[in-house]
Amino acid sequence: MQNHEEFQELNKRLGVVIALLLRSLRTGGDGLSLRDQIRLLSELGVRPKDIAEILGRSSTYISKELVGIRKGRKGRK
Repeated sequence: MQNHEEFQELNKRLGVVIALLLRSLRTGGDGLSLRDQIRLLSELGVRPKDIAEILGRSSTYISKELVGIRKGRKGRK
């Protein structure tokens, strides 16, 4: 059971690191928009639930943005 708790703590800390890195990109001039951050995390294989937690948004908001991103891709092909 101890390993599971350690894994959860490590996972939480990695989420914090990812969030801080994304925020630093955003503040550096022409940084990534929130939508671009969502797209990037999704393309990296992060689950919508985890994206919401990393970015401090609701799962509903992230799901809505992902639908819009996917529709945008279909329109360009």
